[in-house]
Amino acid sequence: LADSFGIDRAAAILSHDNIALDPRKLTAGLLLRALGRKARLYAPVQATEIEHGRDQVVVKTSLGPTISARHLVLATGYELTDIIPATAHSIVSTWAIATNRQPQGLWPATALLWEASEPYLYVRTTADGRVICGGEDEDFTDEEHRDAMIAEKAQRLAAKLGHLLPKLDTRPEFAWTGSFGTTTSGLPYIGALPRFPRIHAVMGYGGNGITFSQIASEMVSSAIGGLQDIDSELFAFRGC
Repeated sequence: LADSFGIDRAAAILSHDNIALDPRKLTAGLLLRALGRKARLYAPVQATEIEHGRDQVVVKTSLGPTISARHLVLATGYELTDIIPATAHSIVSTWAIATNRQPQGLWPATALLWEASEPYLYVRTTADGRVICGGEDEDFTDEEHRDAMIAEKAQRLAAKLGHLLPKLDTRPEFAWTGSFGTTTSGLPYIGALPRFPRIHAVMGYGGNGITFSQIASEMVSSAIGGLQDIDSELFAFRGC
């Protein structure tokens, strides 16, 4: 571990065939692919009312278009509609920094790093040679308090990054913060809503959004096709 990555730790797990994605470009690419397959895109628009019928779902919007479909999938992040049942979850504040562009090559294959400490630390690189480091989560939701801690948390993250990878220039050029939801089990909620079998919700709580999105794509596709997914009970909305 020390010879290959310059990391002074007792041990590590090395996994292969992982990828890093630009979420903005990925989303744009998926939308373009959907349009190429004759999907219709209404944006920017706000859904103001959802009506569930026996054979279809009707969505009324703020700008006029009324959209009808056999099924509706709600994948709206943390902007939840009233039709989604209340879930047992908590909101966590988190922070991250991006360093200056590093003057020389980084560690082998610029592997994604995750230190499973408490609090955890994650590290990855960018295409232009910066290092992004995040973590320092705290269990509170006050946005003003969260934002006021950016400078303090940035220095803590830079110090931890320097301790982990002492050859790096860890001075932050950018620092930011955000909030995310998590459940007691760490699992998302995915599936048809109680009493509304034609409305499906994808609520990928926690920090594994890409993984949960892939699971959701399989589960929701199966449900729309009238099939039963073997994982449906694990992520169902029961007890919300």
